[in-house]
Amino acid sequence: MPRRPDDVRLEDGRWTDAFDRLDQRGGGVIRVPSGVTASEPTTIDLAEYPNLQNNVAIRGSGLAASVVDLGEGPGDGLSIVDGDGSDLFYTEITGVGFQGSRDGVLFRLGGDDLADAWNSCDLHFATNNGSPDATAACRLNYVLNSRHFGVHNAQGGIALDHRQVQFGGLTGSVSSNEGVSVRFGGRSFANVVEWLNVEACEDGVLIDGEEAAINRFGMLYGANVHGTLWRHEAPVDTRIDASFVGGAVERIDECTEGRYEVGLSNERFEHASE
Repeated sequence: MPRRPDDVRLEDGRWTDAFDRLDQRGGGVIRVPSGVTASEPTTIDLAEYPNLQNNVAIRGSGLAASVVDLGEGPGDGLSIVDGDGSDLFYTEITGVGFQGSRDGVLFRLGGDDLADAWNSCDLHFATNNGSPDATAACRLNYVLNSRHFGVHNAQGGIALDHRQVQFGGLTGSVSSNEGVSVRFGGRSFANVVEWLNVEACEDGVLIDGEEAAINRFGMLYGANVHGTLWRHEAPVDTRIDASFVGGAVERIDECTEGRYEVGLSNERFEHASE
């Protein structure tokens, strides 16, 4: 897609420079170029940009066409937060892939203190963290009423970590070869997972947030799971409308707390409520 004259191009992976220029223009689009762009680990704090609140978009040419490589080593990759704890709206991150081998979190939206609320976001991106010591490939902190198509992969840790994601939608694919593929933690409630592909992982879905209640899965597909496809470890109710369990799944489900219902399924979830 041609770059519009008012777009800001990510030059040489320098996120701070790109946000500086976007702030001078009063908001708009940061365009991630096609190909692989090397980038140093960076934290962008929107509190430092007075003209950027509800008017930021990061766009690329496709999940594998515009890739940001965040390198390898200790610490995190790219974090986008608001240190003032503001309520932010309409952030868009689409058509971009993030890769690297970071021992921390490869990509983070929102502060870990859950003070900044990210509302009505449009998220369509991929992450791939190749570190076996990773914390996560993608961490979404306080994100509300947002649409998310994601392809999130990790060698270790959590591929997609929901810490306080509420009344939003998720579709896509998740895989953590030595960890948990997707987690619903904390107060991540009232979400709809329209369809989710869980493959080539140790564990698939983990529900462990004390208030991660009333999350509904439309279609859950799992295959090549050498641990457990579905782990329910919170005192909450969850529903799976339909599930297809493919080959090479060591354990379909485990439940230590709470309850869940399963509608259509080709295989029995042993611990599901009748």
